[in-house]
Parts: sequence; C-alpha cells; structure tokens
Amino acid sequence: MSRDFLLKNDTAVRLFDAVRNLPVIDWHNHLSVSDLADDRRYSDLTELWIAPDPYKHRAMRICGVPERLITENASSLEKFRAWSRVLPQLPGNPLYHWSKLELSRIFGIEEMLTPDNAERIWDRANSILREEGFSARSLLERFHVEYAAPCVECGDPLSVFAEMKGIVPSLRGDDLLSLQNPLIGKAADMREIRQLLEIELKKLHDAGCRFADHALDSSFLYLKDDGRNEARFAQFKAGNLPEAERNALSCEILRFLAGFYAKNGWTLQLHVNALRNTSSRLRAAAGAAGGYAGFGGSFRIESLTALLDDLERSDAGMPDVILYTLNPSDHAAFSVLSGSFPGDGVRGKLRLGPAWWYCDHIHGMLDCFESVSAYGVLSLFPGMTTDSRSLLSFVRHEYFRRVFCGWLAEKAERDEFPDDWMILKNLAEAVCYNNAKTMIRAKYAGSGDEK
Repeated sequence: MSRDFLLKNDTAVRLFDAVRNLPVIDWHNHLSVSDLADDRRYSDLTELWIAPDPYKHRAMRICGVPERLITENASSLEKFRAWSRVLPQLPGNPLYHWSKLELSRIFGIEEMLTPDNAERIWDRANSILREEGFSARSLLERFHVEYAAPCVECGDPLSVFAEMKGIVPSLRGDDLLSLQNPLIGKAADMREIRQLLEIELKKLHDAGCRFADHALDSSFLYLKDDGRNEARFAQFKAGNLPEAERNALSCEILRFLAGFYAKNGWTLQLHVNALRNTSSRLRAAAGAAGGYAGFGGSFRIESLTALLDDLERSDAGMPDVILYTLNPSDHAAFSVLSGSFPGDGVRGKLRLGPAWWYCDHIHGMLDCFESVSAYGVLSLFPGMTTDSRSLLSFVRHEYFRRVFCGWLAEKAERDEFPDDWMILKNLAEAVCYNNAKTMIRAKYAGSGDEK
C-alpha cells in the first residue's frame, strides 16, 4: 500500500499526516464481547480475519464459493484458500482495499493475497498471531483505539466491562422493538415493562453505555399513541395480537426508550431502510446477520419525521440522534433533517452518520460528505464508526481519514473550499476525531467515569 494511497495532491498528504495518528473513537460496533473480555488469542488467520466478517462471506458467495467453505464445517485452511481465490477478483470492491490494509497494518504483509502466495501468507500471519501483542484487546491497542462500544442486548451480563479500559457497552435494542426480548415476556402490563426496562437501562448506564441502536427497516411505519397499547399488550400476552397491531406496541416501547435516552444523555442511533428478509435459504444457513440483506426502496420519511416530532414534543425531549441509511438515495434527505430538529442551543442535535454497511466505501463516503456539506454542516459531521464484527475492520478508520482528506484537499484545489491550511486542518481534525471526542466527553461529563 503506497504512502499516498487515495491522496491525490500535496495538501491531501499534509492533511492526512495531521490526522493519521489521532486516536480512534468507535461508538458503534459488533465486536464479540466475550473475545474482548477473555482477551482471546486467535489460533489462525481464518479465525481472526474471515470467520467474523460477513462482508467477506457475501463476496465469497457472489463468486460461487459453496457455503461449506464460508460458514460451515470446512477447515480453517480450506476457508482461507477459498478467500485467497476470491480476493483477486474484487478490484473496485472496498474489500480489496480493506484487505490490503489489514494485512499491511497488522502483519506487515505488503503483497496482495492470491492463490499463489496463500500458503506463505498463511504461515507468516499465523506465526505472528502466536507472538505476544496480538490478542483481541492488544489488536485494539495497535489501532490506537481510545473508546470502543460493542453492542449488547438488554439483560446481557455487564460485569466484564468493568475490567476493560476504554471498552463500554452500547445497546442494540432490536429485540425490544420486535417484542422478543425476555423482559417483554416477563411483564404483566405496560407499567411493568417500563419498570423492568428502567432497571436494565440503569445497569447499562452504570456500565458506561451512552449509545443505543434501533433498526427502522424498510417496512417501518410509525404509529402515534392512540391510548390502546395496554389492551394490545394484553392481547400480546394472550398470544393473539395481530401482526398489524404489534407495530403500534413497538412504537410505544421506542417512545419510552427514547425518553430514557434523552433524560440520561444517551445518543439514539437509527439504522434505517435495510431489507433484511431476502433469502430464506441464507437466513437458515448463516443467521440473521449473514450478509445477505438488501437496500430498502423509497423510505417513508414522513414516518421518521413523525417519530422525531413526537420525541421533540415529549416531556423528556428528543435525545441526540445519529441517522444511518442503507439506501444512499436517503443521504440528502437525512442531512436536511439536521435543520428540522436542531435542538435549542445544541450543536449537532441530529446528524447524518457515516456511510453505513454496503455504502461504506469510497463512493458512499463521498456521497455522505457531499450531502452533509450541501444540506447540513460538514464541520459537525461525527466521523467514522466501524459497525463491524471484525477486529481488523478498525483499519477502516484510516481508510475513512484518507478518503476524507483526499476529498477535502481536492475541494480546496478547485477553489470550492478555502485554500487556507488552518481551516482545512481544523476541519480534518474535527471530522476525523475531535467531534467524536467532544460527543463522548459530553456524555460522561460529571459522572466521574470517562472510560
């Protein structure tokens, strides 16, 4: 990987030099909490690099690799060989760049993986993994990770976080809105649901949690409170609540959760417009997060704004919100909403987040930058978070910084942005680190716990 990768002029190189060594703040990811708690040592490159990465699995399926060599019972070496045959086919896919960065930054391997060198790279990387300093938490240290927030579900054990510096839980609440979390089944009525949730949310807060993530998938329809949710819950407990009525109950739970987030200084992350139920075959083979979801179509933005409006008018107010969309056609519309729900005297109350999932590549990132700068305020953009299950995906912070610095410098070269070094440097540092740092500091202010 060349030193000036993605950096097309001298200003881009200078900007990247200014931000390349800044620490990493990653407020939303799906890293294995047990791997981090145990400080897991990985026995081979497949365990670390391929097994936890649905992005790679998806590319392998597209290239005709049988599932046996992806998620099923083939040996680690067989799966690695299969990946070595796929990677050379991926120029233009972000996996091509990410994989080069992953091998380079962690293992010092500069050659691209191919079937011809697969055995040599396998042996070299596995030898390195046996050395000290390549356990799960050590890898985060190698990426200069200052703050990481892997997802947990409401009710998960939290004691392991007390032993891990800079690693705190973030809440993934999809099973609450789908009414599948065991807490929902334990409750006798809506009042008890709120009590049980409050207890668990306070535990999360005490463990350092300040971010919650909820999916509003392509079929999401927001329904206001019509006063009938107690009756709906009774039907749910009896097992005869119609599917159409479950959505109203989910919206009521979301309103309660958002009220807690607002009162306790959490950020509500809304991941919008995924079409998750595509292939039943792959769902059965690879699980719910197997890398086969699709883009939703035109999202009901009226539902999103109705939700945000209700939250803003509630007693607790609207929490800080970060929006992510899987369909890049929503980037502009979501950027505009930063001016629809700005908060009173609050900087960045609602922001478009980084390019998400299938949009997490050069084109998706550039589209986010263009949308935020044209329709919102670029200097408040929160930066990058991996939203990944793979430890090695933290190279994407470098990738993001290179893309952003390159884009910023090209804008200045075309006279679209001021050709003023300090303005450009301050903007690069804000988007690549300082905005996230400010956001994190604000969430722990006065708590005595700035993990």
